[in-house]
Amino acid sequence: MYGYIIELYSVTVKHLSNLSFDKRSEVHRTLISLYATIIELTNSAIIIREGGAYTGMDTLLRSAMEAHVDLINLANSDGYLKAMLAVYHKEWIKLAGAGVKGENPFLIYFKNNPEALKKLDHHTAELKAFTEASAIPSNYDKFKAAGMENEYRSIYNSLCNDSHNNIRALTSRHFRPREDGLDMVIFDKPTREDLAATLDSFIAILNQSNLIMHDYFKSDDAVKEELDYFKRFREEKGLLWADLLED
Repeated sequence: MYGYIIELYSVTVKHLSNLSFDKRSEVHRTLISLYATIIELTNSAIIIREGGAYTGMDTLLRSAMEAHVDLINLANSDGYLKAMLAVYHKEWIKLAGAGVKGENPFLIYFKNNPEALKKLDHHTAELKAFTEASAIPSNYDKFKAAGMENEYRSIYNSLCNDSHNNIRALTSRHFRPREDGLDMVIFDKPTREDLAATLDSFIAILNQSNLIMHDYFKSDDAVKEELDYFKRFREEKGLLWADLLED
């Protein structure tokens, strides 16, 4: 499995130059950015694994999964970009709105800044125009639209717990039961099953993202066939995958 993800990552990077897109199109730029983010996060996970570490891989996986969901939805409908822009406006307003009050030393740029106030008015108007016509989708809405409702209720739930350092994640990460109590651990190696699940999730995300992108941007059939081979190879392994963790 580990050797496979290295090969998959390599062939993904090799075929990046085959993607032909219009830089003037915000939809195209956003799709490419989401794809590049997934590739970079996969690379970071590989580097962590090669360094003999594990903590942080699931945090990276959560970000990769969120980017993958946006990629699926945007590839399915150009209109999804409006929802992404609405979130952008909402977060900008949250940041700038706190800054113009002049109470946060880390946001001093916004205090008494006419340009910042002008931008705040712009983002407020843009967000209002969107929310008058539609609601900003929740994370659940996004996953459901991408056909990943089951993943949202299972894998993504666990990844959020890990990223937010919830009690469930902290206990699982740093304590092991024993007959008369608990042992505290640090830098512990995850179980084969947990590590296999993380690597396999990166693999599934990268495989599907590859096929979506090269189909969307109409790459040559030879490119799509090579990438499809990697997807079929993974699917053929099925439940035996975890036994091939180091392969």
